[in-house]
Amino acid sequence: MPELPEVEALKDFLTDHLVGHEVVRVLPVAISVLKTYDPPLAAVEGREIAAVHRYGKFLDCETDGGPHFVTHLARAGWLHWKDRLPDGPPRPGKGPLALRVALETGAGFDLTEAGTQKRLAVYVVRDPQEVPGVARLGPDPPPVP
Repeated sequence: MPELPEVEALKDFLTDHLVGHEVVRVLPVAISVLKTYDPPLAAVEGREIAAVHRYGKFLDCETDGGPHFVTHLARAGWLHWKDRLPDGPPRPGKGPLALRVALETGAGFDLTEAGTQKRLAVYVVRDPQEVPGVARLGPDPPPVP
């Protein structure tokens, strides 16, 4: 998996920028990105990010005593961090924006997907093992010295 180092680096970046901050808004733009409905996407709003974990190529933003926001960027997905999100809600359309997450600081990130396959995935679950791709994973190999 040549992409794995990049996912690990993204996990470290998100740990530094998300942990301890409150999610104030999650705005889906492309409904195809949502893979679960219970708990609802809004269940992460108003909660503080307690930790960020990586399971294979899945990223898990664990909230304080609440649900987990799990994403898989697939082949064409990107996470774009913004120190200041644009004012107002994103406009739906034919662009690559799939979902926006806003923090209480005004910062946040956009999940985007280029191409037409639409494999970018977002799950809101009580336990990361509820995500089929996470449940199928075995243990990570030990790091190379």
